[in-house]
Amino acid sequence: GGGVTMMQRALMDAYECPFAHILDDTVLEPIGMEMSTFEQPLPDMRGRNAARAHGTQGESCGPKWHVYPELAAAGLWTTPTDLARFTIDVQKALQGDSERVVSAGMARLMVSPVGVGDFGLGFAVSKRGEGWYFGHGGSNLGFRAQLTAHTLKGYGAVVMTNAERGGRVAAELVARIEDAYGWDSL
Repeated sequence: GGGVTMMQRALMDAYECPFAHILDDTVLEPIGMEMSTFEQPLPDMRGRNAARAHGTQGESCGPKWHVYPELAAAGLWTTPTDLARFTIDVQKALQGDSERVVSAGMARLMVSPVGVGDFGLGFAVSKRGEGWYFGHGGSNLGFRAQLTAHTLKGYGAVVMTNAERGGRVAAELVARIEDAYGWDSL
């Protein structure tokens, strides 16, 4: 998160405007992520439709949600549909079919391991069966999410929960989606 926060600051300095506006103009609007924002605190109009965070026992986490100043690392408010739009755009960029947000070369860097770990520039990467996948988990107080997508075949899944233990639910749902649709057997 610290490195991503430094990137956020550098972008704000370079563009001389708030991070939320930069991401609206360069990522969210071009992809059509109409239900997504980096605005903090969440505007009333969007807040009426936002989920409330829940703890490990299913209890409300106090305030409906927290305000995170680390917008790049923890400030995206989105829906599974909008996050899937982003994922599809990365997949299309990998195929050379889109450059709305990232070029084919940048998309390849995003899904290729760098250094000694299983991470590209922004995504975790893994080989399962015969396929290479990219993804990212999300975790803020009372919220868990999981994005998983195949680098070449065009399929993927996005699951979002509003619970501390939601990661277990997300992992189970992704596994069931993989099984039901025969991922890696297509």
